[in-house]
Amino acid sequence: MFRRLSAIEIAEGALLADLALIFQLAATYLPIGGGIFRGFTFVIFAILVLRRGLYVGIMGMFISFFLVSVTIGPTHIPIMSLQAMGGLFLGYTMRLRLHHIPLILLGATCGALALFVLVMISFLLAGLHVNTIMQPFYDLYHTALPIIGKTAARLHFAMFWHNQLYPLVNTLVNFFFTYWLLLVYLSLWVVLVPVVTVIYLATNILVRMLGYQVRPFPDGLLNRVLQQNVRTFLVMSRSREPGWLLRFLITDLRRTSALVKRSLWPRSKKQGYKA
Repeated sequence: MFRRLSAIEIAEGALLADLALIFQLAATYLPIGGGIFRGFTFVIFAILVLRRGLYVGIMGMFISFFLVSVTIGPTHIPIMSLQAMGGLFLGYTMRLRLHHIPLILLGATCGALALFVLVMISFLLAGLHVNTIMQPFYDLYHTALPIIGKTAARLHFAMFWHNQLYPLVNTLVNFFFTYWLLLVYLSLWVVLVPVVTVIYLATNILVRMLGYQVRPFPDGLLNRVLQQNVRTFLVMSRSREPGWLLRFLITDLRRTSALVKRSLWPRSKKQGYKA
């Protein structure tokens, strides 16, 4: 992995690191749309890994850290590190053509671990007590209990709730309150699963729009369902002037379906990764 970088690799890594800095500046100083610009950081590092490999992507990430620290301050590096490492992860797994479900679950697991460590370090440096972390969970539990009890009474399940479900729920909640670190990590994991799915979907679409033949998301049964409804998109496009996104979706669905049927989708790492 450790090797001497070529001139084109250094140039591309530095260029994409500059783009990451521009998006971070836009996300920091623009009053509207900061989250959208932060999302492009994932795409930048995914493209860098797809084009030049993981080693060049890591070098570009550290260059972007240096640029961000000298322009807008080192306090932005922790959040950007999560975005950059997420982009490296997506680019590497798409390069390996990993299946979508393991990719999303692994991304949520690693992302939750990194975010968990960042949250714990932040609380330790701020000198906050553990009750500050657990207080929202306590409030949620004590607020939800009366609502569940009233709902069960209205549905005539009050006896079943008090005799069967409540002891089980109370035991489970006491377990998580005792091992609160596990509760915090699982909460972060549950939140990150849909977030990683949306980020992966957006990154996958943008990367394929740039010409990289990665595994399309969604594929399989859902892709076949979408392919069967291509006529609906065509009817929509005939009713008015189709936008660029609609034209891309229609073309991509047709191309993906044809490649899958003819078994022409590239399987080796050397095929189809460059734009």
